[in-house]
Amino acid sequence: MTTLIIAEKPNVARKIAYALAEGKPIKKSLNKVPYYELTRDGERIIVAPAVGHLFTLAPKAKTWGYPIFDIHWVPVYEAEKGKSYARDYVKTLAQLAKQASEFVIACDYDTEGEVIGYTALKYACGIDPSKAKRMKFSALTKKDLLKAWYNLEPTINFGMADAGIARHVLDWYWGVNLSRALSSALRRASGKWMVLSTGRVQGPTLKFLVEREKEIANFKPTPYWVIKMLLEKNGEKLTANYEKEKIFDENEAKRIVEEAKKGPAFVEAIEVKQQKRNPPHPFDLGTLQREAYSAFGYSPKKTLEIAQKLYERGLTSYPRTSSQKLPKNLNFRNILQSLAKLPEYKPFAHELLGKERLKPVEGKKDDPAHPAIYPTGELPKHGELTKDEQNIYDLVVRRFLALFMEPALRESMKVVINSNNHRFILSGARTLKEGWLKVYGRYVKFDEVILPPFKDGEPVKVLQIKREKKKTKPPARYSPASVIKKMEDLGIGTKATRAQILETLYNRGYIEGKKKIKVTPLGMKVVEALENSVPSIVSVELTRSFEEKMEEIMARRMDKDRVIEDAKEQLTKILAEFKAKELDIGRALLEKLIGGETKKSTAKRSTGKEKEISPEEQDEIKKAVEREEKSKKHLVVGKCPKCGGDLVVRYNRRTGKRFVGCSSWPECNVTYPLLQRGEIIPTGKVCPECGNAPIVKIKEGNREYEVCLNMNCNRKRWQRGAK
Repeated sequence: MTTLIIAEKPNVARKIAYALAEGKPIKKSLNKVPYYELTRDGERIIVAPAVGHLFTLAPKAKTWGYPIFDIHWVPVYEAEKGKSYARDYVKTLAQLAKQASEFVIACDYDTEGEVIGYTALKYACGIDPSKAKRMKFSALTKKDLLKAWYNLEPTINFGMADAGIARHVLDWYWGVNLSRALSSALRRASGKWMVLSTGRVQGPTLKFLVEREKEIANFKPTPYWVIKMLLEKNGEKLTANYEKEKIFDENEAKRIVEEAKKGPAFVEAIEVKQQKRNPPHPFDLGTLQREAYSAFGYSPKKTLEIAQKLYERGLTSYPRTSSQKLPKNLNFRNILQSLAKLPEYKPFAHELLGKERLKPVEGKKDDPAHPAIYPTGELPKHGELTKDEQNIYDLVVRRFLALFMEPALRESMKVVINSNNHRFILSGARTLKEGWLKVYGRYVKFDEVILPPFKDGEPVKVLQIKREKKKTKPPARYSPASVIKKMEDLGIGTKATRAQILETLYNRGYIEGKKKIKVTPLGMKVVEALENSVPSIVSVELTRSFEEKMEEIMARRMDKDRVIEDAKEQLTKILAEFKAKELDIGRALLEKLIGGETKKSTAKRSTGKEKEISPEEQDEIKKAVEREEKSKKHLVVGKCPKCGGDLVVRYNRRTGKRFVGCSSWPECNVTYPLLQRGEIIPTGKVCPECGNAPIVKIKEGNREYEVCLNMNCNRKRWQRGAK
């Protein structure tokens, strides 16, 4: 009996092979793809990798237009240029499948991993996915992999697979159809070929960024005054703030200052409080991304990429998790004993190993697929990690150590100073007991303001009382980390896709700014045009409802096909509404596109989960346009003076510029140039001057022009038409 194990990536296949082998696995190569052969309990095992998604969705008929719903799964090398390497992986799995009698999927245990495994089995191996078993693990240690091997799930997780497939289909429907609609609107308004995009999650995300931008733009600052008391105690100068933080009446502020200056000033009250600060909960992906941004300035996408590398090396657990809980059966003591071998963690690990019972702090959130992120106990080799990888590893390890430590004890002190019945507050705070801050304090910001001793009723030496004028500030712009948090709160996107959605908005030229995100004029105009015409395209509620349905599919409480059909019906109505307003939407977009403001927004290849138009698809679209031109699906502006065929508006495949050509091309080569702006309106008239070329009307804004298409005509070519 031979079992074929399919891993998600080559380095994961290697980890699995070395963990399961009795001895050392034999590394082989087929079609230049590495795979491994080994034996376990007398059984022959082949471990072979995919390389991420080997199959993707594509239209069955390559045509331009929308809506389009007739799609199927095809190899990625057929759909996307630049992925020709995937051909060898598909071919290798197909050949190895012929040797196998049993199949096991060992891709990442989440919806994407299940889709990768499902499509590899069905389309590369030609195997019914229900016949395969499943290795389920959250860490790539030998112990975890052996445990997964001896506790195989009887089938793949069809709840995850169906939810993942539904997500891919919905993202394709939304991303491709809406992007085509936007591009078509612009093309109709301007005659220019340019690809814009939006998507099921991208649109609502951009919308809440635009809403913040409008809040900032519409914000009107209001002046206010703060009052401060500068005092001296034991030779130390201190500043106390007036009890009312903001005073919006300048005369009131003046009065308070004048009255308070008269004194006398004395200590009216002293309040001292002690508070326990418990350790933070374990990392879920979103919290790790926010903490890494705060500590190192890493973008959410960069943090995820680094965390994935650490996982694939076996150093940390699977990162794409929303859980804040650790596995109940995790051997904490073994992990601590391993971490104690690293000098920077040794004192903390030894302190914890001295405890009789190790109970970690946990958060509220859970994830049925994976636990919170934790260090596995496997240690990095000297010099193995880059600086960025070492930073994230240190963050994860210190967070893990902090979970088992005692609470920190903080003391706050509040001194109330009375000066002529006006009260000022002097605040201080300090750490009395470090607790978990010993190990994690470098990533937590607590103020240490130690006040000198005060007594009730003692007089205070006042040096100065003054007022300062300030202005209220607009809402803060989102940071990359706070965008991810907002998406989590709104329930749009997934833990695995949110960072890439944000990256896509940057790539499209819709937003800019690394630390403070600003929406560009193009981003503002795209949302404005959609919201004014077809608001459901950027609806957070609609997107969230589909996310909830995906969860229901995963739990096997809803049918995948029913959800897809419902989405299709809704999108059909949305696109019909869009098409009715297409020209107006295109004109609205055109306002921000003139002048080269969309250099960044012309289509760039998306590497995210949300399907958008890639350069390869653009090529197909242009080819489809050409095919449709041959079938005469274009605006007819007159008759060809040479052969009598139809003169139609065409678009140059390379430049996107429009011109008039004969429908009988290539047999007839008659062509006429056209202006690149304005709507083209046939008149049915032939030029009386040259006697053969048609006259068309060009409508540009409030102006209309009649055009003789013949460049050699003696008649003035462009004449002002009647309104």
